[in-house]
Amino acid sequence: MALVLPTLTAFTTSRLTAILTAKTQADFTAAFDALFARNLSVVYNGKQLSREQYQAQLLGQSSAAVEEQGASVSVQGQLEVPGNEGQISGIVGLFYSSIVDSRFLVFGAPAESKVTSSFNATIQATEPRPQSNPRIRGYFDPRRIVTVNQIATDQALHVTIPTASINSTSPGVTIKNFALPQGPFGAPFGPGPVRLGPTETNAVPETFPGDGEFGALPPLIPGETIGKETNTKA
Repeated sequence: MALVLPTLTAFTTSRLTAILTAKTQADFTAAFDALFARNLSVVYNGKQLSREQYQAQLLGQSSAAVEEQGASVSVQGQLEVPGNEGQISGIVGLFYSSIVDSRFLVFGAPAESKVTSSFNATIQATEPRPQSNPRIRGYFDPRRIVTVNQIATDQALHVTIPTASINSTSPGVTIKNFALPQGPFGAPFGPGPVRLGPTETNAVPETFPGDGEFGALPPLIPGETIGKETNTKA
């Protein structure tokens, strides 16, 4: 009975996911070697990288990095073109995004970064078949990626800060309002509303004692006499 290998896209997606979500550097290295050939040609964001440089690049985007604690991968699009021998070789294109949680906390929550990538690879059968061993179970897959052309962007995600002391105009910051605690007499702490008395809210003309209501005073000029007294009651 002939063994049917996974499709080119299934092969690439599953092993690339294993690389990015590896928990330890040993698991990362094993998953990297299971996907990429020893003689690997890489172009990453327009720059030629060696296999070691590319491995370090993917390590920094995985949960196996020293400063990271977890990662999730989502594939939004995929395309494959099988070679002349069917699924044993061909070309695969993936569009995926991964979210990586950092070990460092920002206001009590892990900082997150998102990698969005277009991943194009050429796959060939490069690995020789090992000698049969009855103690080893599973199928042998000779396929490896021999060329990679990848475009990727890495951006830090915004953090929701649970405090009202941050400037609300800061980009990407969500402000939460908190109610003031109740005081000992039932009212909340803090300044209350200002209540004005009736003399302030319903002002009336003032009446002064003397000869009657005073109007507006004439302007006073130093050195001049305003006028004579005209009190007829005296």
